[in-house]
Amino acid sequence: MQETAAFTVEVQARFLVFVYARVLGFMGPAERKGPGVIITFDGSPVELSWVIPNRSKPRRGEATRQLRFAIEPLHPETGIPLKGALILDYLTSLEGGLGVVSCPDQGMKWRKETENFLFPDDEGDEIPTGSRFFVGFDFKSSGTLTLKVYYNTAFCPPSGQLRITSQEPNVDAPDFKSLGKLLPHLHPTLIKPFETLRSYFDNLEESRRPLVGMLALDCIEPDTNRLKIYCHTMTGTSWADAKRSFTLGGALDGPNIDRVVQKLEILWNHMFPDATSTINVDVVPTLNPDRIEPKEDDQPRQPDGGLLFYYELIAGESVVNPKIYVPVRTYCPNDLFVCNAIEKFYDDVGVEGPEVGEHGQGWVAREIGKAYNHRKLNAASGIHTHISIGAKKFGWELTSYLSTEVWR
Repeated sequence: MQETAAFTVEVQARFLVFVYARVLGFMGPAERKGPGVIITFDGSPVELSWVIPNRSKPRRGEATRQLRFAIEPLHPETGIPLKGALILDYLTSLEGGLGVVSCPDQGMKWRKETENFLFPDDEGDEIPTGSRFFVGFDFKSSGTLTLKVYYNTAFCPPSGQLRITSQEPNVDAPDFKSLGKLLPHLHPTLIKPFETLRSYFDNLEESRRPLVGMLALDCIEPDTNRLKIYCHTMTGTSWADAKRSFTLGGALDGPNIDRVVQKLEILWNHMFPDATSTINVDVVPTLNPDRIEPKEDDQPRQPDGGLLFYYELIAGESVVNPKIYVPVRTYCPNDLFVCNAIEKFYDDVGVEGPEVGEHGQGWVAREIGKAYNHRKLNAASGIHTHISIGAKKFGWELTSYLSTEVWR
């Protein structure tokens, strides 16, 4: 994947050394132990993301792909989830970062404020009960990487879900009324866009309110950071449902959002030919006997259906940037189908494969097949976990999320 992204050989070597020396040890034992992970459906402790720039052709000398991955850190012998603060302190140290991790002086401020909000009584070295932690690595073509952090409490009893409404707080869990008290400590400009989000949720029927269960942020300077609020809808998977949640019922509008919704509709119609925007029926799970299914146990895991969204609040900006994640693993017949749908989308919007890499008919499938060659793409779904489209300040971004299927 680094080669396809046009990273130099020197940069590829730096990243491979870092991953082998500092990351693989946090991905658990060779056999399945411990309570399992929730970062992927199939139990793999790592998920990669793959962004193809939305220009028709990359500029000369720049990376042709954005490559990122996230892990759910586990103890190498027991498989027990590890505490985020310990992982982050190590990775940003001279010993842990190996000169590859880039983190400014104030890069840990938001994550410390968020940990204090979510886990005010936490003092030990174990991960707080009822939570999970992911750390993301964003590769730069310069040979450095930045960190992203994710705090999940929605699907890990007994914590329950976070809340975003103005209703009375749930005494058993942090609520999003309390989050209003956190925002000034992160950045006061987050308050206005958050109120747009809360207003939409306040007006939803209780049965249609999404689960709100994960907060994410970057490890960068506070004045350029962002807070991402992840929400999972379990009812309503039609195009109308997707568009409504993406635009907060029309509260998010304007030329840029309109263009992103147009792109989303094109992708949706290629992904779901039996539930297009004109048909407007719920997308239903596909039957695939070769797909890896979760173990039959009572361990926490993320839902295998519905629609996932995040709403991004950026320091210094007054708008909410939405992103939708479609669990194609559940709703598409196999990974080759997903690749072909993505390629049809790119054909419609005028994006081609890079001249130095795969191009021509089937280029998306060949890119994915080179990196994930442990099975045929048409054998099952599961390498692709989600496909997302998000609104950016001046456009849109499509991301593929990919599992290594380590337990296949």
